[in-house]
Amino acid sequence: MVELGSGQRLFTEHLDDWTLDGGRQVGFEELVAEPVSRVVVVSPGHDEDDFHRLVADAGLNEVSYAIGWTAWLDIAPQGVDKGTALERVRTELGFERGRVLVAGDGRNDIGMFGWALGLDGRAVAMGQAPLEVKQAAGEITADVEQGGLAAALNTLPAPAQVSARE
Repeated sequence: MVELGSGQRLFTEHLDDWTLDGGRQVGFEELVAEPVSRVVVVSPGHDEDDFHRLVADAGLNEVSYAIGWTAWLDIAPQGVDKGTALERVRTELGFERGRVLVAGDGRNDIGMFGWALGLDGRAVAMGQAPLEVKQAAGEITADVEQGGLAAALNTLPAPAQVSARE
């Protein structure tokens, strides 16, 4: 699967655990025909060590990559990750430093955690996350199946109440 700069996703085979709404299934020739902002390689028959060897053997230089769980490799231009995207959103919306909370459970969330913590925000790892993801976060919550995200969100301060006279 590739993601175009517009956000549209092109894929060669359906991916069960990816949102492909608005995506388009194409042949490999079309998949590699234009510049992309992200490449995802999925191979359920391979494990994490196989992906590390693939990255080393392919000489992937000047890219960012994360190995998700064991069946996929997420590749983006060097310095581009969820954190860089969220910084653009934060700046555009005018949120102050420290008023961010991010949550995740995959290795591709580590950059996002660093971004949030660097802003004095909160980085929450889900309970089912791999150890290195938990170590990168500022806090850990329960597994998603146990309502871990809801528990983290419930720690946020309530929005200020606006009086009917205001």
